[in-house]
Amino acid sequence: MVLINLKKLIQYTFIIWFLNIFLLFCQSDSINRYEFTNSLLDEVVLEAELKTVYNRKDYFLLKRRVIKVYPYLDSIRNIILLAETDLQVISKKSHAKRYTRKLQKKIMNQFREDIMSLSRKEGVILSKLVYREFNMNVYQIITNYRGGFHAFWWQQLSKLYDGDLKSTFDVKDNQEDMLIELILQEHVIK
Repeated sequence: MVLINLKKLIQYTFIIWFLNIFLLFCQSDSINRYEFTNSLLDEVVLEAELKTVYNRKDYFLLKRRVIKVYPYLDSIRNIILLAETDLQVISKKSHAKRYTRKLQKKIMNQFREDIMSLSRKEGVILSKLVYREFNMNVYQIITNYRGGFHAFWWQQLSKLYDGDLKSTFDVKDNQEDMLIELILQEHVIK
Protein backbone atom coordinates (compact mmCIF):
# COMPACT_ATOMS: atom_id res chain seq x y z
CA MET A 1 0.00 0.00 0.00
CA VAL A 2 2.78 2.41 0.93
CA LEU A 3 4.70 1.33 -2.15
CA ILE A 4 1.74 2.14 -4.42
CA ASN A 5 1.30 5.60 -2.86
CA LEU A 6 5.03 6.28 -3.18
CA LYS A 7 4.96 5.18 -6.80
CA LYS A 8 2.02 7.53 -7.56
CA LEU A 9 3.76 10.36 -5.77
CA ILE A 10 6.88 9.87 -7.89
CA GLN A 11 4.77 9.73 -11.06
CA TYR A 12 2.90 12.93 -10.23
CA THR A 13 6.13 14.70 -9.26
CA PHE A 14 7.74 13.64 -12.52
CA ILE A 15 4.72 14.84 -14.53
CA ILE A 16 4.69 18.22 -12.74
CA TRP A 17 8.45 18.70 -13.27
CA PHE A 18 8.20 17.70 -16.90
CA LEU A 19 5.33 20.14 -17.55
CA ASN A 20 7.15 22.96 -15.78
CA ILE A 21 10.34 22.40 -17.81
CA PHE A 22 8.32 22.06 -20.99
CA LEU A 23 6.45 25.31 -20.31
CA LEU A 24 9.66 27.09 -19.35
CA PHE A 25 11.43 26.27 -22.60
CA CYS A 26 8.36 26.67 -24.78
CA GLN A 27 7.86 30.26 -23.83
CA SER A 28 9.65 32.28 -26.39
CA ASP A 29 9.46 35.92 -27.25
CA SER A 30 6.36 35.87 -29.43
CA ILE A 31 6.39 39.65 -29.85
CA ASN A 32 9.23 39.33 -32.35
CA ARG A 33 7.14 37.16 -34.62
CA TYR A 34 4.42 39.76 -35.06
CA GLU A 35 4.91 43.23 -36.28
CA PHE A 36 2.52 45.74 -34.77
CA THR A 37 1.26 48.60 -36.85
CA ASN A 38 -0.16 51.80 -35.57
CA SER A 39 -3.84 51.16 -35.20
CA LEU A 40 -6.54 53.02 -33.40
CA LEU A 41 -8.74 51.23 -30.96
CA ASP A 42 -12.29 52.14 -30.10
CA GLU A 43 -12.66 54.35 -27.08
CA VAL A 44 -13.77 52.55 -23.96
CA VAL A 45 -15.58 54.59 -21.32
CA LEU A 46 -15.62 53.21 -17.81
CA GLU A 47 -18.56 54.32 -15.71
CA ALA A 48 -19.14 53.77 -12.05
CA GLU A 49 -21.86 51.30 -11.24
CA LEU A 50 -24.71 53.38 -9.80
CA LYS A 51 -26.85 50.47 -8.72
CA THR A 52 -24.51 49.14 -6.04
CA VAL A 53 -26.95 49.01 -3.13
CA TYR A 54 -29.92 48.16 -5.31
CA ASN A 55 -29.99 44.85 -7.09
CA ARG A 56 -31.42 44.55 -10.58
CA LYS A 57 -34.87 43.54 -9.40
CA ASP A 58 -35.18 46.57 -7.09
CA TYR A 59 -33.89 48.90 -9.81
CA PHE A 60 -36.38 47.67 -12.40
CA LEU A 61 -39.19 47.85 -9.83
CA LEU A 62 -38.21 51.46 -9.06
CA LYS A 63 -38.08 52.18 -12.80
CA ARG A 64 -41.58 50.77 -13.29
CA ARG A 65 -42.90 52.84 -10.40
CA VAL A 66 -41.33 56.08 -11.66
CA ILE A 67 -42.66 55.56 -15.18
CA LYS A 68 -46.13 54.77 -13.80
CA VAL A 69 -46.24 57.84 -11.55
CA TYR A 70 -44.70 60.44 -13.87
CA PRO A 71 -47.89 61.16 -15.92
CA TYR A 72 -49.63 62.26 -12.70
CA LEU A 73 -46.98 64.95 -12.37
CA ASP A 74 -48.13 66.47 -15.69
CA SER A 75 -51.71 66.55 -14.40
CA ILE A 76 -50.59 68.19 -11.14
CA ARG A 77 -48.62 70.79 -13.10
CA ASN A 78 -51.65 71.66 -15.23
CA ILE A 79 -53.96 71.86 -12.20
CA ILE A 80 -51.57 74.15 -10.31
CA LEU A 81 -51.16 76.43 -13.33
CA LEU A 82 -54.94 76.62 -13.73
CA ALA A 83 -55.43 77.33 -10.03
CA GLU A 84 -52.75 80.04 -10.02
CA THR A 85 -54.25 81.86 -13.01
CA ASP A 86 -57.78 81.63 -11.59
CA LEU A 87 -56.73 82.72 -8.09
CA GLN A 88 -54.96 85.79 -9.48
CA VAL A 89 -58.27 86.98 -10.91
CA ILE A 90 -60.25 86.37 -7.68
CA SER A 91 -59.90 89.32 -5.32
CA LYS A 92 -61.87 88.28 -2.22
CA LYS A 93 -60.39 85.76 0.18
CA SER A 94 -63.76 84.07 0.77
CA HIS A 95 -64.23 83.55 -2.97
CA ALA A 96 -60.71 82.13 -3.22
CA LYS A 97 -61.45 79.65 -0.41
CA ARG A 98 -64.69 78.63 -2.10
CA TYR A 99 -62.85 78.17 -5.40
CA THR A 100 -60.12 76.00 -3.83
CA ARG A 101 -62.74 73.85 -2.06
CA LYS A 102 -64.60 73.26 -5.33
CA LEU A 103 -61.34 72.58 -7.14
CA GLN A 104 -60.35 70.06 -4.46
CA LYS A 105 -63.69 68.23 -4.80
CA LYS A 106 -63.34 68.20 -8.57
CA ILE A 107 -59.79 66.84 -8.35
CA MET A 108 -60.79 64.23 -5.77
CA ASN A 109 -63.65 63.01 -7.94
CA GLN A 110 -61.48 62.93 -11.06
CA PHE A 111 -58.39 61.19 -9.61
CA ARG A 112 -59.77 59.22 -6.63
CA GLU A 113 -59.58 55.78 -8.26
CA ASP A 114 -56.18 56.39 -9.81
CA ILE A 115 -54.63 57.65 -6.59
CA MET A 116 -56.23 54.88 -4.53
CA SER A 117 -54.68 52.30 -6.85
CA LEU A 118 -51.15 53.59 -6.19
CA SER A 119 -49.01 51.63 -3.80
CA ARG A 120 -47.39 53.27 -0.79
CA LYS A 121 -44.02 53.43 -2.48
CA GLU A 122 -45.51 54.93 -5.64
CA GLY A 123 -47.09 57.64 -3.49
CA VAL A 124 -43.72 58.42 -1.91
CA ILE A 125 -42.11 58.61 -5.36
CA LEU A 126 -44.90 60.93 -6.54
CA SER A 127 -44.28 63.17 -3.54
CA LYS A 128 -40.56 63.28 -4.36
CA LEU A 129 -41.27 64.08 -8.00
CA VAL A 130 -43.59 66.92 -6.96
CA TYR A 131 -40.75 68.38 -4.89
CA ARG A 132 -38.38 67.96 -7.84
CA GLU A 133 -40.78 69.72 -10.21
CA PHE A 134 -42.03 72.61 -8.06
CA ASN A 135 -39.21 72.94 -5.50
CA MET A 136 -41.94 72.73 -2.85
CA ASN A 137 -43.02 69.65 -0.98
CA VAL A 138 -46.64 68.50 -1.05
CA TYR A 139 -47.21 69.77 2.49
CA GLN A 140 -46.29 73.32 1.43
CA ILE A 141 -48.53 73.13 -1.65
CA ILE A 142 -51.52 72.03 0.46
CA THR A 143 -50.73 74.77 2.98
CA ASN A 144 -50.72 77.40 0.21
CA TYR A 145 -54.04 76.35 -1.27
CA ARG A 146 -56.08 74.85 1.58
CA GLY A 147 -54.39 76.02 4.78
CA GLY A 148 -52.28 74.61 7.57
CA PHE A 149 -54.99 72.49 9.18
CA HIS A 150 -55.70 70.59 5.96
CA ALA A 151 -51.99 70.12 5.35
CA PHE A 152 -51.55 68.79 8.90
CA TRP A 153 -54.51 66.42 8.45
CA TRP A 154 -53.20 65.03 5.15
CA GLN A 155 -49.69 64.71 6.62
CA GLN A 156 -51.03 62.64 9.52
CA LEU A 157 -53.01 60.46 7.11
CA SER A 158 -49.92 59.88 4.97
CA LYS A 159 -47.90 58.98 8.08
CA LEU A 160 -50.37 56.17 8.76
CA TYR A 161 -49.35 54.64 5.43
CA ASP A 162 -45.57 55.19 5.83
CA GLY A 163 -45.62 58.31 3.67
CA ASP A 164 -44.35 61.81 4.25
CA LEU A 165 -45.75 64.88 2.53
CA LYS A 166 -42.68 66.82 3.64
CA SER A 167 -40.29 64.54 1.74
CA THR A 168 -37.70 66.23 -0.45
CA PHE A 169 -35.74 65.24 -3.53
CA ASP A 170 -31.99 65.29 -2.91
CA VAL A 171 -29.87 63.68 -5.60
CA LYS A 172 -26.57 64.25 -3.80
CA ASP A 173 -27.37 62.62 -0.47
CA ASN A 174 -30.08 60.05 -1.25
CA GLN A 175 -29.23 57.12 -3.51
CA GLU A 176 -32.86 56.37 -4.32
CA ASP A 177 -33.33 59.96 -5.49
CA MET A 178 -30.20 59.64 -7.60
CA LEU A 179 -31.62 56.51 -9.24
CA ILE A 180 -34.97 58.24 -9.81
CA GLU A 181 -33.18 61.11 -11.53
CA LEU A 182 -31.20 58.62 -13.64
CA ILE A 183 -34.41 56.84 -14.64
CA LEU A 184 -36.06 60.14 -15.54
CA GLN A 185 -33.11 61.20 -17.68
CA GLU A 186 -32.83 57.85 -19.48
CA HIS A 187 -36.43 56.81 -19.97
CA VAL A 188 -38.91 59.60 -19.33
CA ILE A 189 -37.43 63.00 -20.17
CA LYS A 190 -36.15 63.14 -23.70
